[in-house]
Parts: sequence; C-alpha cells; structure tokens
Amino acid sequence: MTNDTTQVKLLCQQRDSLDYTTYVFEIIDSNEIQRLGYRYIMCTRWPNWDHRELLNGEEGYLNYSIIIAGQDAWFNGEGYTPYKTSVYQFNKFIAKQPKQNKHSFKL
Repeated sequence: MTNDTTQVKLLCQQRDSLDYTTYVFEIIDSNEIQRLGYRYIMCTRWPNWDHRELLNGEEGYLNYSIIIAGQDAWFNGEGYTPYKTSVYQFNKFIAKQPKQNKHSFKL
C-alpha cells in the first residue's frame, strides 16, 4: 500500500447504500499531473470513517492510499486477508485556507 498527498479540487461525490462515499477529485497542480500521469483521482471513503463531509468545489490537499488487489491485505480480527479489488482509499482532506487580505482593518 502506498500513500500520497496532492493538491486537488472536489468535482463530485456519491454515497451508496452501504455508506461508502466515492469522490472524484481534479488535480490542480500541473507538476503533480506530470508526476502522476493522470489528472483525476477517484477514491473511496470507507463507512464510519471519521472525517467531516466535503463540499463540491472545495480545494485542498488529499491524502490517499493506493491498494492493490492480491498484494495488499487488511486485518480481519484474526489474520490478514488480501484485498480482492484495487482501489484508491480516501484517508484525509485538508481544505486550502482562503487568502487573507493583509490590509483589512478591524474596528
């Protein structure tokens, strides 16, 4: 399993009946697009994953894991079970802070 972080914009999301949420992010850093070789990331947030809800159009930093079927495994309580499908797993999203006006005055 490999982890990566990249600057993205959330384009859309969909939650299924089992509470898995699939996100589609657009990578907004051209250097990252060249490094990774793709422009979009579709990743899944597992049910009961402790994270706030995301808003479409939000920009920020996505941390995700690449899980490869048959190679990576998860602990089932007794031992390790290989994943049956490959997936990009959502880990965390940190929103990009809006730029502050340096010349604003408070009264």
